[in-house]
Amino acid sequence: MMVRENKKSKFNIIDLIIVLLMALAVVGIFIRYNIADEINFNATGEVFEIEFYAPGMLRGTEDYLYPGEKFHINIESMLIGEIKEIIDVREAVINVTNAEGDIVKSTSPNRVDVTGIMISKGRTTKDGNIMLNGNIFVSEGKDFLAHTSMRECTIYIMDIKKID
Repeated sequence: MMVRENKKSKFNIIDLIIVLLMALAVVGIFIRYNIADEINFNATGEVFEIEFYAPGMLRGTEDYLYPGEKFHINIESMLIGEIKEIIDVREAVINVTNAEGDIVKSTSPNRVDVTGIMISKGRTTKDGNIMLNGNIFVSEGKDFLAHTSMRECTIYIMDIKKID
């Protein structure tokens, strides 16, 4: 005959570690989604006026850049600003080689260079850097592959002014 023994379930150290890890995961999720904005990770409390330059656009497509249109970047389509105004549209300047082999500046009749101003929200870090949407570094001379609802183009940052 077999005799069954009653086993008492014991709470061991491995169970304690598993429970603690689960509690830490819950606390981490809470901090990430509820407290991060209050700690200023994604702060967008400052408004900036950014002058941009979009070179070499096909003539006619500059009409897709108009006041109120929004610029997005990256695969995630992160908003970096809204066009306030278009300052200038002129024939694109290109470099060509002449008959003597010298490189000279010329214009392209089917391309245009566009200069405009966009309004962006972000913050200034302790180091003086400007971060759009809390995580996109921007400075004069930086370029972005940006897109609107109808157009994709490269924009170069020409000037940044903080609006009070």
